[in-house]
Amino acid sequence: MKRVIRALGAASATAVFAGGLLVAVPNSASANDYGYTCKNWKVGSSSWSADCHVTRGKARTTTDCSNKTHYGDWVGKGYWKFEGKCGKYALRAHSVEWKK
Repeated sequence: MKRVIRALGAASATAVFAGGLLVAVPNSASANDYGYTCKNWKVGSSSWSADCHVTRGKARTTTDCSNKTHYGDWVGKGYWKFEGKCGKYALRAHSVEWKK
């Protein structure tokens, strides 16, 4: 057991042994700590939308249609209606990009 703990020492500061099991402890500054949240997602065959709140940094939409990819404008702090429309083409994927 000591060998395992020593090996994990500096490599995993957010892991803890509990009852012989390795348990991950949430880290407040994780890689998934984005500065936005979205709700009320609506997705159709050729469009999507969501109500989003940008709390820090900037965010924009990405809409991947069967003919090309559309990017929205970067927006800052505030409440935004994010959406993407492909017209007569099929929606393949959609996302929100964020940067500091």
